[in-house]
Amino acid sequence: MCPFQISPLESADRPAVEALLDRVFGHNRRHKSSYSLRAGNPPCPALSFAAWMDGCPVGSVQQTPVAVGDAGARALLLGPLAVLPELRGQGIGRALLRRSLDAARTAGRPHVFLVGERDYYAPLGFGPADAVGVSVAGEPDERVHHMALCPDIPAPRGELRPWR
Repeated sequence: MCPFQISPLESADRPAVEALLDRVFGHNRRHKSSYSLRAGNPPCPALSFAAWMDGCPVGSVQQTPVAVGDAGARALLLGPLAVLPELRGQGIGRALLRRSLDAARTAGRPHVFLVGERDYYAPLGFGPADAVGVSVAGEPDERVHHMALCPDIPAPRGELRPWR
């Protein structure tokens, strides 16, 4: 396992993290449906983190407020979660995810959604979002996932939309 440190994602870190995200997801990443949900809405600083090795970012995770359904219930959209390809499988992504979800739970945020690969997120406790009646325009149901951080609060239903 490689030694890494996790710290809150600061505004000063943004250029380095953006370069990391371009490397991991490509320069066309901003055309994905999840990016349209984040458009014009910055990630929550208290819920966004970076992993560092030798002063360089090797991973990051962010969470952004989104609206759910016509009533515009507030929820969180997790992502992007990124780790340098050569460091995958070292526990960096899981550590970032745990840190971000723990922060959201502590902040009293009841529901987190994301768009991603089922094989990665299902073992970490995410279930299909369509099971709670949530979808993302332009995404197949099997790529949209949900985690209840406060199980006593029912998930809002409808399509995820940008938070305004």
